[in-house]
Amino acid sequence: MADSALGILQREGEQRGASGHVPDTQDFDEHVRFYRSALRIARMFLAFMAVLLLGMYFFLVR
Repeated sequence: MADSALGILQREGEQRGASGHVPDTQDFDEHVRFYRSALRIARMFLAFMAVLLLGMYFFLVR
């Protein structure tokens, strides 16, 4: 799902370039950078939650 969002952004940028309109590549790169950092933060949060839940499970079961 995350990769498809980046793929959509990249295709959008390619279409803008193909239509003859000069794309604002700096703005586009900024969007891609933002989404990649947001995905990195989301992955770190999910990994933290998974470790926390596993730790709680093993602590409570034993």
